[in-house]
Amino acid sequence: MFDRATTLPYDRVLAIDFEYEVKDGNPPIPVCLVVKDLKDGSVARYWRDDLEHMKTPPFDTGGNTLIVAYYAPAEMLCFRVLGWPMPQRLIDLYVEFRLLTNGQDLPSGSGLVGALRFFELDNFVPLEKDEIRQLILSGGPWTEYQKAKILDYFLEDVTALGPLLDAVLKRSPWAKDRLEQALARGLYMYAVGVMEHNGIPIDMVIYNRLRTHWEAIKRGLIAETDRDFGVYRDGSFKELQFERYLYDMGILWPRLDSGKLALDRDTFSRMSKTYPVVKPLHDLRTTLSELKLNGLTVGADGRNRAMLSPFRAKTGRNQPSTTKFVFGPSRWFRGLIKPPEGMALAYCDWSSQEIAIAGALSGDELLWEAYASGDPYMAFAIQAGLAPMGATKETHKAVRNRCKQVVLGTNYGMSAHGVAQAAGISVLEAQSLLQRHRETYQKFWCWAEDNKNTGLLGKPLTTPFGWCIQVESGTPKANTFLNWPMQANGAEMMRFACSFAVQRGIKLCAPIHDALLIEAPIEHINAEVERLKDCMTEASELVLGDGKICRVDADIIRYPDHFMDEGGSEMWQTVMTLLNNLES
Repeated sequence: MFDRATTLPYDRVLAIDFEYEVKDGNPPIPVCLVVKDLKDGSVARYWRDDLEHMKTPPFDTGGNTLIVAYYAPAEMLCFRVLGWPMPQRLIDLYVEFRLLTNGQDLPSGSGLVGALRFFELDNFVPLEKDEIRQLILSGGPWTEYQKAKILDYFLEDVTALGPLLDAVLKRSPWAKDRLEQALARGLYMYAVGVMEHNGIPIDMVIYNRLRTHWEAIKRGLIAETDRDFGVYRDGSFKELQFERYLYDMGILWPRLDSGKLALDRDTFSRMSKTYPVVKPLHDLRTTLSELKLNGLTVGADGRNRAMLSPFRAKTGRNQPSTTKFVFGPSRWFRGLIKPPEGMALAYCDWSSQEIAIAGALSGDELLWEAYASGDPYMAFAIQAGLAPMGATKETHKAVRNRCKQVVLGTNYGMSAHGVAQAAGISVLEAQSLLQRHRETYQKFWCWAEDNKNTGLLGKPLTTPFGWCIQVESGTPKANTFLNWPMQANGAEMMRFACSFAVQRGIKLCAPIHDALLIEAPIEHINAEVERLKDCMTEASELVLGDGKICRVDADIIRYPDHFMDEGGSEMWQTVMTLLNNLES
């Protein structure tokens, strides 16, 4: 057996692995389950026929049992499909491996095989058996002999979890605090399984209409939008024509070292804020380049389900597919989200989350005071002497807009040139505003520079709840470490809120960066929003400390209305008009 597994304070440490059938957008159909007790070495195997008749797992899931898995949302999805209660103690070795190696290059990736090879456990790497894989994908029915072969195959995965757990514990022993942090991450992975099971309701009537006419709609979008620009020829964007348009409009556009125009999405997004006249072109390019209607994974029940890919980002944030997840493509596409009859959705997001985190964790009282005022941009203008006491968004709109770009940009290390472009001001004025920010929030800047220098020296940066990054090689960008604490602690906040919500029975559909989407009957939605706000407030207080909380805003969408993102409403109306014209 594995010595370190036996030292864990539980009666049983069970490694589990489900095999299941799944079609994109639909919940999985469990095929079999293999369980190995890492303390006594016993193994149990269960086939689909056995599982379907079990109202509870064939093992104790109470506080004296620790469940161990690799990428646990897959297993937790099967728990949900089978109607089993959540395990009280869960460790996901995928997450713990990501934590130990965050910031490193992993030649073999972060899957189970990659983790085993990283720890030089190559002899435990499961052998690829194409015939078994094909047998599973066939969907059955299987003979008793075939069932035995499949179960033996998955026993290899479960067996590998023992030495992997041992290696993780050897690298980072789990004292009490460390174990509690790992269990909190495991609890979030259960919540991920729940959200992936619930999915997001889609208006299938409009979705199917769009799929039918999509090529014609794209041509119509080009014709409609390009009337004001003249930069498309035969359906293709022409850089020369765009350069001529910029010259005629007097717009100074960023260029690459080669001298060519920078035409990437980030540049277009930034410039469309500085020069709103080019925003329709930005929306069009994004729609044409990124939106693949056939990529969206929608189940037979009309719900969008996609892997949320938790902890995939270095900050610990989720990284779902930009084509499979409805919140991934252009913002107008979110108009497809529609609650079923009698139901409602609520989109609840933390207000200015990154500013709250920066003010609280840096200990900068003035920055926290600016956040607590409800308008951190106007507050900065007043604190820096750029606007008088009592100034408001209405009385000093231009000053506030300039200060907003500075307050938002400093978290990312935005240069004076970037601030100038975003705010539509001179570089000299932008430099002055950035200097005012440094002088006003000195504690924040000392904290931010310390974080940056720590990361650049190859030392670890860690959140209060244990998520860590350490870049040991290469030349990372300084701004990576400048913004990392805000993003990583924001991710911690989101994870706690999701875990609280799932534990309290709130129907959570998806996490979206600093927001959560829930569903409830129309008559209960207001009460559910308040319950979710409580979860999000508690989560923010855990992360921010000292009784500080991050405000939560909520938008409610009741049947028969559609979800509508402010930044995508204009394009949605254009697309719907084109669609209706095509059909009529």
